[in-house]
Amino acid sequence: MQRRIIVFAIWAVVLAFTCGLIPSRVNAAEEIKWGVLIDLSGPTSDWGKNQIKGQLDAARWINEHGGINGKELKLIVIDDGYKVPRGVAGYNRLVDSEKVLGLYIQSTGTTMTLAKKIVSDGVATIAASFIGVFQDPAQYPFSFYMSPSYNDMARIALKWVRTTWQDSSRNPKICYLYPDNTYGRAILETSNDYAKKIGVEVGPDQVINWPTKDATVQLTNMSRYNPDYAYITSTAMNGAVILKNAKALGLSTKFISNIRNFEESLITLSGGAAEGTYGVHPIAPYGAPVPGMKKVVESHEKWHAGEEGTNVYVEGWVNILCVGEALKMADKAGNLTPAGIRDAFEQFRDFETGGLAPPLTFTNKDHRGSLTAKIYEIKGGKMVDVSGWIELPRDMEYFGK
Repeated sequence: MQRRIIVFAIWAVVLAFTCGLIPSRVNAAEEIKWGVLIDLSGPTSDWGKNQIKGQLDAARWINEHGGINGKELKLIVIDDGYKVPRGVAGYNRLVDSEKVLGLYIQSTGTTMTLAKKIVSDGVATIAASFIGVFQDPAQYPFSFYMSPSYNDMARIALKWVRTTWQDSSRNPKICYLYPDNTYGRAILETSNDYAKKIGVEVGPDQVINWPTKDATVQLTNMSRYNPDYAYITSTAMNGAVILKNAKALGLSTKFISNIRNFEESLITLSGGAAEGTYGVHPIAPYGAPVPGMKKVVESHEKWHAGEEGTNVYVEGWVNILCVGEALKMADKAGNLTPAGIRDAFEQFRDFETGGLAPPLTFTNKDHRGSLTAKIYEIKGGKMVDVSGWIELPRDMEYFGK
């Protein structure tokens, strides 16, 4: 296992050099290390490869534009294969050996396993695992993410279902489709409670594990309930199978994908079966007409000519742009430490990314960066905004859940 981690750490350093992360405009002798634990070989590797590409490109762009107040931002990347033991080993290497100031963690299982250790170690972290408990700094003072939680996005989808429902004779019906893991089950308690309160009926759950090779049985079971909507918690390479099977069965149910399933590669992987389906997302699709997209597209076309850009790539940019801003603030304050990074994030007030994501606000009492997302529909092979921004109230009913 140690050899595997070292191999991927070496690969990451090579990739950093090939991506030009050591430009002449910053002082390489004064480098700031940021760790990345991500899946590049396991069941979510399709997502992980696009995410890390976006993160590395954002770091390169930052370094080519002055770095962190003249210091080089260096990403140390370790592939955990979406396996908790490898994730824990990778975390220990990044914190104990690489001495990173903070890190990004993709896996929900790894994030939850390390939650208490992150607090005791006092390591600043951002995560792809948008679990609601990490919104509460009283419990997890060093944890942040640049998005609504999984729970909040599921509630945004439910709010959209309820407010757009036009049949006054009955309530809309929904079912949840998810893998039987921490990530898959994360939204169930709060979503079921919220659905009941707003008048959305919830049918039987359907567990669809990874790797998803066929979901016909689960979809057939679901069809007996005949839901109006089905909410998919998955990733694109697994969710695509669900949508293909649903199309083959001729289901009339409208599918809503969560943030990790709803990306541009879903369109390609599903062979057209994603057409007419929906997704909830706070990140702008690649190429969207927002001010912050220009540098993203220009960089992608320059450094990855001929490759597809995705909103996962854009999300990678958002993650590192926000990290970069927090690092600059901490450095200017003379406190370039995990505690200083935490304090910097907690000073974000409607922090703008140029429309790549909603404005972000953190305080020392509330780590809910945003409670806003959009509903998109896939039309003509493109992600089309059909809702505008939908925002939940910043009340305490579901805070930290």
